[in-house]
Amino acid sequence: MQTKKPFLHTILLLAFTIPSIASAAEFGLGIEGYRETYREYVDGNERFMQQRGNMWSVDADITHRFNTHHAAKLEGRYSKGKVDYIGGVNDSKYGSVKSYDLPRKSYDIRALYEYTHPLTERLDLTVSGGLGYRVLIDQSSRKDKDDYDRKNKILYANIGTGLNLELPNDFGFQPKVSYNRMLRGRQHTYIGPSFTNKQTGGHGIEVELPLTKKFGNQSQLSFGPFYRGWKVPDSDKIEVMDDEDPSLQHIFSEPKNYTHETGFKLKYTF
Repeated sequence: MQTKKPFLHTILLLAFTIPSIASAAEFGLGIEGYRETYREYVDGNERFMQQRGNMWSVDADITHRFNTHHAAKLEGRYSKGKVDYIGGVNDSKYGSVKSYDLPRKSYDIRALYEYTHPLTERLDLTVSGGLGYRVLIDQSSRKDKDDYDRKNKILYANIGTGLNLELPNDFGFQPKVSYNRMLRGRQHTYIGPSFTNKQTGGHGIEVELPLTKKFGNQSQLSFGPFYRGWKVPDSDKIEVMDDEDPSLQHIFSEPKNYTHETGFKLKYTF
């Protein structure tokens, strides 16, 4: 499967954007390590397949503050790792097929507006909203040539709220909760004749609990756990012609699926 280089395109876009806003911008660079679990279900809650593995991410963001209350933010994250597969083939029992160390990667780009309001001398409330674009790529064929690849694309709306609590000795606590709502979803499957299923109605939640430390140059280091989750209903159904016998039609759909990501993030803001 051939893929474009969206993350490189994002970096180039940022490279042209940064000079014009650098004088009033705040930058963040971070790394993540997390455990991802992806599961599909059929006939209600009958588990159909699972992919689970460790992922690593690099992320960056740029925040332009118009004043003490209003800001615009652009975020990007690129993740890569390997997962283990457990499932079945056709009518075989779940767990009858296993595969290990399958390549997997994803990226997420998000544009947000933020509004900050002081509640007390040491406590601020921030609310945010915007759009995000998330892509998840399975590259199983690189491990097993008889396997197939998949690419999932989601355009979503994001709303969130968070607190900035100042603690003694320049420490702080910045919990945040966000809700994501799918606006458009597409599942591309590259098996025999490639086909695409449409997804609607997906939603997700994100929780971050970082502890922060400020330094004299106004930079900040943060570290803490996070959780990200998605729940996506069954996709539409499409008919695909059989390669060997054009008179035969196969019906394909993407089952209901859950994604869970739990890990830790280290970030430096300057």
